[in-house]
Amino acid sequence: MQRKKVITIENREITITELNVAQIEEVPDEKSEVSTLDLLFPEHLPASVISKSTGISVNKLQEDYYPSELKEIIDSVESLNPFFFNMMKRLAALGQEAIKNRTLSQPAAG
Repeated sequence: MQRKKVITIENREITITELNVAQIEEVPDEKSEVSTLDLLFPEHLPASVISKSTGISVNKLQEDYYPSELKEIIDSVESLNPFFFNMMKRLAALGQEAIKNRTLSQPAAG
């Protein structure tokens, strides 16, 4: 059963839903641009995931909410999607390790 949570921000109710595996699998295939939300919250789930879980477009999230409010929304999305959030952290760590190894293996310029 899909978990849901309703939060209220400035008299606006936001329903946050847990994503299923098929929805999670779609995320890497989506060709989305890096948004200001992604830059403001780099250690968190991507804006496209926040949008998918809340049903609010990335543009609306950026236009209608302040960073402190977005943080509350993002935290709620991550709390309902802990497996996805942990997977994203592991993928980011693997990517950072691959970049580090590639950099270390390249000869110094000179």
